[in-house]
Amino acid sequence: MTWTCAWSCPDGVTARVTLDGELEFATAARLPRLVTDRLADHPGVREVRLDCAGIVFCDSSGLSALLRVHRVVTAAGARLHLDNRPPALDRLLALTGTTAYLTGEDGGARVRRDS
Repeated sequence: MTWTCAWSCPDGVTARVTLDGELEFATAARLPRLVTDRLADHPGVREVRLDCAGIVFCDSSGLSALLRVHRVVTAAGARLHLDNRPPALDRLLALTGTTAYLTGEDGGARVRRDS
């Protein structure tokens, strides 16, 4: 499966990263590298919004990539948002206890609704 991630930052403050495909061992390293490089080019960014609607699969390498992205984004003084998360990604975040860390949300209620 093809993996794409596209960055846009039209206002210089809010970056949008559209993810599409499988976030797994073979593809996961590309996401933190893209975000790191683009944040260096856009120091005024205060919010990074990952559109996760296109993620069809996420394994432990993908989760690790999301955790690295969170560290990079917060180190840059910005806030990370995981928008349009598919139910499978929400379950992974809940099972690993990373929902609150990555999103600031309590993931339990959302996962129960989606089950």
